[in-house]
Amino acid sequence: MHRDDEHIVELTRVPTRFEAESVAAILNDEGIVATVAYGDAGGWAPHFASWHGNRVMVFESDLERARALLAE
Repeated sequence: MHRDDEHIVELTRVPTRFEAESVAAILNDEGIVATVAYGDAGGWAPHFASWHGNRVMVFESDLERARALLAE
């Protein structure tokens, strides 16, 4: 989904792809468009994620609601 008038922002960083995909799936199930920016060089360097994490990204207008869902 594309929104011309909004920035995509980082919601959280987690160490594993599994965690990032799980968070994104929960948010998507709740109607919040979420995607993952992988920190492991596309799977080629999994140790990179331990330093940089895998970022879960959302549109800025969904950020507060996403934070609330994540806190649950």
